[in-house]
Amino acid sequence: MATLFSTIIAAALVNNLALVQLLGVSTLFSFSRQFSATVELALLSFLVLFPAACINLLLHALILQPLGLEFLQLFLFVSVSAGITALLGQQLVKLFPLLARRHIRAVLLMCSNSAVIGLSFLQSTSLSSLPIKLVYSFGAAAGFAISLLVFAALRQRIDQGSSPAALRGVPLYLISAGIASMALLGFAGLV
Repeated sequence: MATLFSTIIAAALVNNLALVQLLGVSTLFSFSRQFSATVELALLSFLVLFPAACINLLLHALILQPLGLEFLQLFLFVSVSAGITALLGQQLVKLFPLLARRHIRAVLLMCSNSAVIGLSFLQSTSLSSLPIKLVYSFGAAAGFAISLLVFAALRQRIDQGSSPAALRGVPLYLISAGIASMALLGFAGLV
C-alpha cells in the first residue's frame, strides 16, 4: 500500500507532467484565465488523461509488444485518445450543454494533447510492472489536473497584483512556472 501511495505522490509531484516533464504546457498557459473554467478543464483533463493512458498501456502490453508492432504506437495512442475525447465530448454535450459550448475547443485539443500521448510513451518504455504503471497513470493525471488548478490560482493572483510593466503577462507566468518546477523538484528526496 505504501508503494502505491508513493507512486501516486511521485507521479503527481516529483514527475509532474506539466511542470517537470513539460508535457501539456500549452494547456497550462492557454486555459487558465478564470479559475471556475479551469476547474472544469482540470476535471476534463483528468477524465481524458487517465483512461487514455490506461487503455494505451494495456493495448501496448497486450497487443503491440507481443506482436512486435511497436512502430504503431503513435498511431494507436493518438487514435485512442481521440476516441476517448470524442466519447467524453458526446457525454459532455448531453449532460452539460453550456459547459460543452464553453470548452469545445479544449475538448477538441485534448485528443492530441502532448500530456496524453507523452504519458503513454513514458509508460510504454517504463520497466515497472503493469499495476504500478496504472497507478502511476492515475497519479500523473491527478498531478496534471492539480497543476492546472494551482497555476490558474497563481495567475489570478499575479494579474491582481502590481508588477513591473516589462514583466506583466507571459514573462511573469513563465518565471512563475519555472519557480514552481524547481519547487516540485524539491520533492525528489521524499519518494
